[in-house]
Amino acid sequence: MKNSYSQQHEILHFFNRQIGSNSPINFSRKISASEGLVKRIGLGGKLNGHEGCVNTIEFNKCGDRLISGSDDRMVMLWNVDTRSVVLSYASGHVDNIFQAKFMPFTDDRTIVTAAADGQRLAEKAWYTIHGLI
Repeated sequence: MKNSYSQQHEILHFFNRQIGSNSPINFSRKISASEGLVKRIGLGGKLNGHEGCVNTIEFNKCGDRLISGSDDRMVMLWNVDTRSVVLSYASGHVDNIFQAKFMPFTDDRTIVTAAADGQRLAEKAWYTIHGLI
């Protein structure tokens, strides 16, 4: 069992990553195998929508939206607070989606996906903070 100094040190790494003081690579190397951190992670909520295994999720920079991609080849944009789907569309991929990202500098309005079919697709996600435009 880790002592409280060790646990505080792990939390400090996480905090530094969030404020940009720690590079993603350094953070990943220090935290990815942290047994103490993994044991403290809990289920924050369940999102129901995909019909296949979910392979990728990503939060937007503000943390109020989440995108997910699945074996069902659907892309879903979620409102984190209400745990509801804001936008759902067929990706156009012919195989499982393994990566979905918000494109930087697009105000979270462009989502890029990559799948086992080797295609990379971009879609405009036209919505506002209150819903679809």
